[in-house]
Amino acid sequence: MSESASFVDPAFLARFGLTRINAIDYFLHPLNPFRTKAKTSNEVLGMQGINIGTLMQWGTGARPGPLPLDQGEDEYRVALSRLTGEQYELLPMSTNIEGMT
Repeated sequence: MSESASFVDPAFLARFGLTRINAIDYFLHPLNPFRTKAKTSNEVLGMQGINIGTLMQWGTGARPGPLPLDQGEDEYRVALSRLTGEQYELLPMSTNIEGMT
């Protein structure tokens, strides 16, 4: 597959859209040819019902929800840090995005 090839699941995008909250779930889609073949720590957390969206909605024991996006991502990052193996992480959100106020 070429480097410029892409993966698009129109049903997922139509139902959920693509945001920072579900980007990792989209990348781990079973039909995505770019995903790793190994079980990732992200999938282990997902099987436990832990993802950025649920952390934002419900929070954690130390931080009750609802949480803003940046705190939800921080809590997800902390949960990932407790696991070993392959992991997918989001790049930090840039504060200097042109056109964003």
